[in-house]
Amino acid sequence: MAKLFLWVFIAFISMSHSTYAEANCSSAQKDAEINHCWAKEKSSAENELNAEYASAKQRIAKAYATHKELLTQYNAILLDSQRGWLKYRDNQCRLEAFMADEKFAVYASLIDQCTTRIDRERVAQLKSISYE
Repeated sequence: MAKLFLWVFIAFISMSHSTYAEANCSSAQKDAEINHCWAKEKSSAENELNAEYASAKQRIAKAYATHKELLTQYNAILLDSQRGWLKYRDNQCRLEAFMADEKFAVYASLIDQCTTRIDRERVAQLKSISYE
């Protein structure tokens, strides 16, 4: 029951933060404000992702401290997964922004919106992985 509550809580926090960012950036009036807002949100989401990835590695190290071979395997799988996920994220965001001309700021803003959303989804995924 406690695990279920934790999962629901994590999902709620992730969604509410993403919804806040969307509401916050959609209240901007000028293109420059919108672009700046999403760039800031992307930076925040990337910081969250990096922190959670580091935290996941620490949880793995703690859980497998006495099993060096398993620790090495788990870290290799996590690293491979993260690299694959980053490739997915970047291509998905390019796909979502494809209709915009890369020469205009709206392209960067669409990339930032997508990256923010997908990074926060990944943070929730990393938090939900069982490390033991």
